[in-house]
Amino acid sequence: MSGVGTAVLFLVANALWALEQPGPGASGPRLLHFYGDLSGRIVAGALLSLISIAMLVVFASALRSVLIELEGDELLASIAFGGTLLAAATGLGAETINMAAALRAGDGGLTTSLAQALFDTSYVLGYNAAGIGIGLLALATGTAALRARMLLPRWLAIVALVLGVTLLTPLSRYALGPSLLLLLAMGVLLLRGSALPTAAPKA
Repeated sequence: MSGVGTAVLFLVANALWALEQPGPGASGPRLLHFYGDLSGRIVAGALLSLISIAMLVVFASALRSVLIELEGDELLASIAFGGTLLAAATGLGAETINMAAALRAGDGGLTTSLAQALFDTSYVLGYNAAGIGIGLLALATGTAALRARMLLPRWLAIVALVLGVTLLTPLSRYALGPSLLLLLAMGVLLLRGSALPTAAPKA
């Protein structure tokens, strides 16, 4: 349930403002306009995102238990869990820094230079840094699913591996959206119980 909640809540949160987000390298005046116009929506979206990040940690804990049961050891489970915590930490940084810029803009205290500094820092944390953590999660989960022939359908496990590799590169900004869909699919499978290992029948 926490995996589904994480993906849905994060998508809703970002729908409030992210579609109007400038790209990297935006000018100071453009960013000042962005934060000033969308201040309230950015703050509301950030608060929802923080809740989704908390839910992500719960999901990671549940997934770790499943991976240990599938694998019989803790290597891939620990990689997935550690990657998720890394993504959560960098996500917290990205959301709170972006929210700080919006709050300053709402109070009329945001300058062009400060807007650029906060935006660029938030952007790098939210895409490049968080991508490393989510990439580790995707790689570990996809590998475990292929080896155990459980947890994910084979095609989705392969997609997870491709996404995992992409998320470790500068192309991570293009793979974060699909990775949320992967998280949603994993959450649904775990919720239905179809991804859980079952005991072998006794002879």
